[in-house]
Amino acid sequence: MGLDAPAARRPSGHRVFFPLALAYAGLSVPYWTAAYAGLLPAAWTPAVHAHEMVMGYALAVVGGFLLTKPSRGALALAVAAWLLGRAAVLAGLPAVLAVPMTLAYPLVLFALGGWPFLRAAKSGHNAVFGPLVGAFAVAETLYWSGDGRTGALFALHVVGLLLFVMGGRIIPAATAGEVRRQGGLLVERVQPRVEWIGIAGGVLAAASVATGWLPEAGAAGAAVIGLAAWLRLARWRTAAVLGRPDLWSLHLGTAWLGLGWLAAAVERVAPLPGGAGWHLLGTAALGTLAGAMMVRVALQREACPPDFPPAATLAVGLVGGAALLRVAAGWLVPDVLFPLAALAWMAAHGLLFIVVGRILRRS
Repeated sequence: MGLDAPAARRPSGHRVFFPLALAYAGLSVPYWTAAYAGLLPAAWTPAVHAHEMVMGYALAVVGGFLLTKPSRGALALAVAAWLLGRAAVLAGLPAVLAVPMTLAYPLVLFALGGWPFLRAAKSGHNAVFGPLVGAFAVAETLYWSGDGRTGALFALHVVGLLLFVMGGRIIPAATAGEVRRQGGLLVERVQPRVEWIGIAGGVLAAASVATGWLPEAGAAGAAVIGLAAWLRLARWRTAAVLGRPDLWSLHLGTAWLGLGWLAAAVERVAPLPGGAGWHLLGTAALGTLAGAMMVRVALQREACPPDFPPAATLAVGLVGGAALLRVAAGWLVPDVLFPLAALAWMAAHGLLFIVVGRILRRS
């Protein structure tokens, strides 16, 4: 009697969405830089750039995290919806056509990842993921119903909240394992009171951006979540993980996240040159945390040894450098620093693309 054929393994979203996110991040920034410099006849405004960094890049990363074992049809639907949204923006389609095309992916992602997570959550701390994923559809609607800037900034706030909540689960758990290996104990992990205070501040900041009301209150909310991020980090024993680049990269990303939220607070009441404050949240925090998490998740899901490649460590440094160069370009020689920031960002994501690709090929 012949052997039964092995059951087909269900696909995993990270195998598709992580490479897509990294490629799109690496290519779209130099494209935006060239358009900004007048080298391309593209209507790639700052609002479009911000929109694609969040709804294109960041939301592709979220898809890779959430879609752990979708059916092949569901994964194909999610990828097609993401591509459809990018095509609508890149082609500069009118809103009447672009709205349903760009809304497709946030809605599909909520249906496949956010809603099941919401239904399965047994505590309020986990249930918050569902509404945050659903909020991206609200951000898309705001983007197309106004001048674009409001929707893009609201989406950035939602990403900042998602990084705050996800980081509060992943980072202390991973850190606790390393501290335990060293014979110690990490007592302060999730820190629910601090987390809820931070979430409340972030929600207030996001609501203020979406409505345009009470910018001072929105600034205060952004400052609260920024300080909450730093308070949690201070209790996570960073010194114990300095020998683990995969872990200290996450701690560094959390430090950037706190600074990014504080810079967002400043932007609400005293805008900085070139939107410098927004780039600390959208470049330094998002780029560092997303990049480090993608490498760690790919290694874990592909059952590879947990060795953080040197190229990934270099990429983390390049992301921070790109953010600092972009912020400095608001004050000093923008014609020089702006392209250098783009090159550093592109190099970082090129390295991460290679690293993740090698991990996937091992499997």
